[in-house]
Amino acid sequence: MNTFQLQCFLAVANTLSFAKAADRMSVSQPAITHQIKSLETELNVKLFRRSTRVVEMTLEGQAFLPDAKSIVVISEQAMLRFANSDDRPILTLAIGCNSDWLLSLLESSLSELNQQHQNFHPHLCVEQTERLFHLLETEMIDLVFDIREGQELKKGWEFHPLCSSRLACVCRRDAALPHPGNLSDLAQKKLIFCNPINVAPEINRLQRQLAEGKHPADIHFCDSAETACVLVGAGCGVAIVPELLVPANERIVSVPLEDAPSLSYGLFCKSSAKNDIVKQFIRIATSAFGARSAPE
Repeated sequence: MNTFQLQCFLAVANTLSFAKAADRMSVSQPAITHQIKSLETELNVKLFRRSTRVVEMTLEGQAFLPDAKSIVVISEQAMLRFANSDDRPILTLAIGCNSDWLLSLLESSLSELNQQHQNFHPHLCVEQTERLFHLLETEMIDLVFDIREGQELKKGWEFHPLCSSRLACVCRRDAALPHPGNLSDLAQKKLIFCNPINVAPEINRLQRQLAEGKHPADIHFCDSAETACVLVGAGCGVAIVPELLVPANERIVSVPLEDAPSLSYGLFCKSSAKNDIVKQFIRIATSAFGARSAPE
């Protein structure tokens, strides 16, 4: 396996076209085909399903995608590191999260660490939760920022809590539920459900409970809490979302649900891979979130 093979794989994955991938890589289409076949032979899996009309990634290809991205990034960083004689050390920290919005909550902590280290290079990765924990297990990333509930804390892993968030009903401001609300208040509402792969088990359980007896026309589906909030603002229905993930928007409001659980958010890491920069970031983030949640 080499980086050119992986770059060809990523080009096909991004374009879902061998011809477009060849243009992007400035090689012939047969060359792209050869590299993909060589990679599939080496991995002993089929990465793409290809017909005369469409190219689709297989489940194996989707599972390999984050690994390929990480390997290419690490390879490019290594080459750049030795491209000149400057011997300043580069401090790297790789953090994974399943949401761009959730990842943005770490901005102030990253800023503080950046101010303390001149050559700090964070690598931020947004992937599905299952893939993130695979990357953490294989030490391709240092930290995962995610929900504690429903996640197995494997031997040698640590969880550092940062904050908690109640589940809330997100609805349009001009048609808000009573405050606070209850799940029973949603019986007559059109509902917006997030992809079960991308939400905590508690949210998935509530979605299944609320779906009972509902006509399919009264249920919308989307990929993330952020997308759900957009659909709420558009008047498509209401959604169950952690309050932490509800963006500021004049069209929508989050109403706490008295009979819904709270979720714990924090940083997962492997004890064996917890170096000084990881420890320092955990301390900074813990302090930042503590200050954020403290009463004024």
